[in-house]
Amino acid sequence: MLRRKRIVYLGLIALLAVLVSALPPVSAASQTKRQRSIVIDPGHGGLDVGAKGKFGSLEKDITLAISFKLKSLIEQNMAFRVILTRDKDIDVSNENRAALANNNDAVLFISIHTNGSFRKNAQGAETYFMSLTATDEESRKLAYFENNSSELETRIAGEAKDDVQIILWDMAQAAYIKQSSRLAELIQEELSSNPLIGTENRGVKQARFKVLTGVACPAVLVEAAFISNPREEQKLISDEFQTHVAQAIYGGLAKYIKLTFQR
Repeated sequence: MLRRKRIVYLGLIALLAVLVSALPPVSAASQTKRQRSIVIDPGHGGLDVGAKGKFGSLEKDITLAISFKLKSLIEQNMAFRVILTRDKDIDVSNENRAALANNNDAVLFISIHTNGSFRKNAQGAETYFMSLTATDEESRKLAYFENNSSELETRIAGEAKDDVQIILWDMAQAAYIKQSSRLAELIQEELSSNPLIGTENRGVKQARFKVLTGVACPAVLVEAAFISNPREEQKLISDEFQTHVAQAIYGGLAKYIKLTFQR
């Protein structure tokens, strides 16, 4: 039964890819006129604290701080409306985060997180885009943690949504895989090349993050550094470091917009 569902699922994804490729190209100018919102997603929030640091730092607080800084940079330098999926310490489901982007015709979706690992020496920044198959076992475990970190989260599962709805949600992001991959590459390049950030370059990876699957626009998830590493935790709580991370994400975002919408 599971094998049959997977075959149907993959068949629909393949069909969508063919249909999308057959569509006439939309000019960058017309896209820019219709889509003027960028959605920034501060990971976790409320009872869902995310990963925790040795010194008591919480992922949800750091992601919100970085998101505010990134929002300010975009608003100061670009003609896009910036929407935060949360602007305070509240619970927001993954479905509602995606819905907020879709309901506002978002041109880009950036989810900001800090990483966690059982290995205390794990370090560095990495940027993800959605894929049905994880890049490696570590990426799969990270996606599992992010997807299931809150007991309040309404699971996207058979008992909550029917099979067709699950497929449609995955197809929403599947149409933007190529663009999401490019956005992830540009952001990761900025994070890894900034000496003021000074973290290891862990590269661009893929995993099935729930927060990305339902978003109908290019979408990435940024893991700024490891809050589980005491040295990186100290960096993450620094206002200066948070500013440098926001600037790096903005730099990659700006390059993507220039390449995509201003040709």
